[in-house]
This record gives sequence, structure tokens and C-alpha cells, in this order.
Amino acid sequence: MLLGVKAMRTNKECVALIKTVLDEHNHFWDSQRAEMKRYRDVYENRFWQSEYMDDTMIRVETSDCFSYVEGFIASLFSRNPAVVVAKDASIIDGNAKMAQAVVNRFLFDKREQLEIASRLALIYPSSFLKLSPADSTDMLEKVSIRAIPCWEIIVDMDSSSWDEQRYIAHTYYLSMPEVRQKFGSKKFTSIPKVDYFTPQEKYTGVSEDLPDDYLYIQVVEFYDLAYDKLYFWSPNYRDGGELLEKSEIPIRSYDDKPMTPICPLYYARKPEKPMCGMSAVCRVYDQFYEKNILRTYWANAVRRDSRQYLYKSGSLDEEALAKITAGVDGAMIPVDEPTLDGIIRAVGVEPLSGNFDRYLDYIEQDINRGSILAPFSRGEATKATATEVTALAQYSASEIGKLARERDNAIEVMAITYLRIISLLAEDKEQAVIEVDGLPKVITVQDLDAKFKIVALDQSSTPLSEALKRSNLVQLLPVLTQLGVPPEKIKEELIRIYDLPESFLEEVVAPPAPPQGMGGAPQEDMQTTPGDIGAQGELPSAQLAQMLNKQR
Repeated sequence: MLLGVKAMRTNKECVALIKTVLDEHNHFWDSQRAEMKRYRDVYENRFWQSEYMDDTMIRVETSDCFSYVEGFIASLFSRNPAVVVAKDASIIDGNAKMAQAVVNRFLFDKREQLEIASRLALIYPSSFLKLSPADSTDMLEKVSIRAIPCWEIIVDMDSSSWDEQRYIAHTYYLSMPEVRQKFGSKKFTSIPKVDYFTPQEKYTGVSEDLPDDYLYIQVVEFYDLAYDKLYFWSPNYRDGGELLEKSEIPIRSYDDKPMTPICPLYYARKPEKPMCGMSAVCRVYDQFYEKNILRTYWANAVRRDSRQYLYKSGSLDEEALAKITAGVDGAMIPVDEPTLDGIIRAVGVEPLSGNFDRYLDYIEQDINRGSILAPFSRGEATKATATEVTALAQYSASEIGKLARERDNAIEVMAITYLRIISLLAEDKEQAVIEVDGLPKVITVQDLDAKFKIVALDQSSTPLSEALKRSNLVQLLPVLTQLGVPPEKIKEELIRIYDLPESFLEEVVAPPAPPQGMGGAPQEDMQTTPGDIGAQGELPSAQLAQMLNKQR
């Protein structure tokens, strides 16, 4: 938040602030590295890379974590993200319909990055989306977007909300060609690019023979929101003693307030520290751990349950042993012993304890309690009744809705930031063509440079919740018609909820009534009762058509 007029920070103070904040950030995420690696490994089905197990044992790993995370993604992105744009009543500039078409095209094109950010925010405590200038001659393609993991973004941990932060920063690596393009001929000490999950001790010095593309510097892009300043700093420039660049924050709101190109995505937050997120995987990691351990020990116990025999040394030759181990039916095996007693006997194996089954059931219950999705919505078979299925589906839909609100907040921030960056980068007379209401339209930067209200559309659902919505709507049709709801509106909703072609909205000519006297009395208006509705909540098509045409 921009404060009142005050004396600007000196360059020395800026450098000291950045170093202090970066050190605190690095210390925190260094302490979290082992935990973050466990979450990544269990999601990627590499659980045993983080856990020790005797190499002589069979290692079994389930895919529960992957299914757990991807179940959320499937529900949150069942449709393409989209927004509705409206213009502030006090503003005469801009074209809301044009802006809406532009933003929705951008969201459609960048859906993959939004999904990646969501996946990161479910596995780890949070994630971010960063919009950056792109090299393009097309006005609408001048902005790129990338999902960023939480350990690359420095946030003001003491802040109570995103908008009240004193600073936001992004720490990253630039290759030497990118460095020269951005900062000119300044002298830098190049370093290897360090991966967050790779221990620092595995990195050695930089070979002088490496090409420039493989030589890097670390950069901190620091947004000082309290003073409306943007700093670039690197520990690889003059030993970190000076700033690389200093300027006013270039991205501005319509009201000329500073904005950052970084959009947050938190699906859960710590109550006492709202800027600290909470991982969804963290809630059930212990259950994934126990299940993998249990299934591993179970597999090894089953392997020990194989046929094993003891035999008297010297009583069986190699040919006889081969017949026994091969399990040849009807084989005759000669034995050079006066009696057969004690020559060979099976090794007794204790049966597996029933505790395995009971413990596994408890683990599954804990996983289900830790997930907001009902088991059947993840494709798991259950013994739930139809009533229970309906209730659980509604619960899952409502819980997904909570996550969807956080997703929508990120989309709204991203949409506003995108429009403001285009307004900054595009030339006054620059134009682009985009499809609006099925027709090509010419868009200027003036159409997008306005104070817009942007609301994300709720595009989240589960397959079962959608089926329930359709079923409930069809069952309510008799009530809706009796209440006088226009058939056109009912028809629009049916086409929307069943995802039918919009061409179905065209005027339908009702078939002529059959002539009287051709086989009986005239038919009375069809009355639909709940008993006429099928087991899946579907009405016969003839009844449905008559109900919609009846009120015309």
C-alpha cells in the first residue's frame, strides 16, 4: 500500500532491505526443503526416493496422491476459465464487451499455466502467476504468463492481506544473453543455475568453457510498494553492494496506483499468518506414507508365503530337485534312502494377520476425511445409498466451490493485470482484431484502458454434481411451468446445463395437432407427475417438448 509523501530510501538502504528480506526468505524455504521434496515425490510416485527401505525388499507405491491432486484439478477446470467484464459507472472510457472478449481469449490460451499454478498450490503451500512483456507485434500477444512456485516469490509475511503488503519480490536466474539484453554491458560474476530441490553441495564452480546460455546470475526483482519503486539487485553484481536498476513501478491501475505483475493463488492459509499458505497434500501426507509402508510390508509378506521345503542333504540329486521345484504333475522321483520319513517336508508359513486389512481400512477412512471430495467422485467404488450419494455430491460441490473462489480471485487479479499491462505496452494507435459475438471486431488500446469490474465465472464442478443438477432441473420442470416461467428461459437453461448447441435456441415450430375424428376424442393437455419422471430424472422427450411449447 502506498503511504504518504516521505523521504525516498537511499540506495544503501535499498540494498540493505533487499539483502535482509532475501536472507529471511532463503532461511525459511531452506528449512522447508525436505518437506516440500516429500510432497513432490509422493505426488510423482517417487515416494521411496525420500524414504529409506532395505534394498532387498519389494517396494510398493500407490498413486493415491496423484489421484487426490488431479481430482481437484479436474473439478476446478471442468470448463475453460472465463470472466464477465463490466465498466465502472463513473467512467466513460473503454468498451466492456471488447475487454471481456480479449480477457477470455487470453484465459483460454493460457489455461495450461493456470492449471500448473493450481497444481503447485495444491501440492505446496501456494503458487503465483507472473505476467511479463512478450516480444510480439500483435497488441493482444504482448503479454506472457508463467506459473511460479512459492519459493521464488518473496512476500511480506507480516502483512494481513495481499493488498496491504509493503513489498513483493521475485528471485530468479537470468542467462548471460538475457542479462546483456536487459542490463547492458555491466560486469557480472556468473554462477550455475541452482535448483531448489538439489543440495547446494552438489554444485561445483563454473567452467570457463561453458557457453553463455549456461551461465547465469541471480536477480531479485523487488517491488517497494511503500515507496512506489522497483529495484533490480543481484549478488553477482559488484558483490551485491549496489542496485542494478531503480525506477518507479511501471504498471499502474486506472487510478494511477502501483501494481505488480505477480498474482497470488492460495487454496488455504494459516489463520494467524494469512500470507503463509497451507498445502492440500500436507493434510493427508501421513496417510499416503502409512499406506505405502503397509502395502510394501504386505507385498513382502505375500512373497514369503511361497512354497518352501526342507530336505535331507544328499538324499536328492539335482534332477530330483529340479522336478520338485518345477512342480511337474505326476513326476516320479527316486530316493536313495531306506525310508521316506524326514527326507522332505514343507516349511510352515504363518497366515497374514487380519490387522493388515483393518489398518488399511482406517488409512482409507483418514484419507477420505482429509479430502473434500467424496470417494466416488474420485472414481472409487462405494456402498453408499442413492440418498447418501446425492448428499455427498452436494457437499463435494460446495467444498469445491470454496476452492473455486480462491481460483476465481487469482483469475480476476490476472485479468485486471493483463489489461493494465496491455495499456502500458501498446501504442496509442495500435489495433487488433478479435471475435466478439461471432463477428470480427477491431480493438484499440483505448477500448481496454478503463476502470473495469471483472468477475470470474464459476466453472467448477464434478461430473456427478453436474448430473445431479440436470436431474434436479428436469424434475422441477412441471413446477416451473405451473409458476409461469417462460418456456424460452427454461429452454435456455436446459441447453446450457446439457451443453447442447446454441442453434437449438432457434425458433421451433410446433407440429400441427392431429385432426379430430380420426381415431378417438381429442387429447387432453398432458399433465406430468413425479411418477412420469424416469429413474435418472429424465422426462420422455415428447413430454418435454409439449411442456415447452404449451405456453407459447
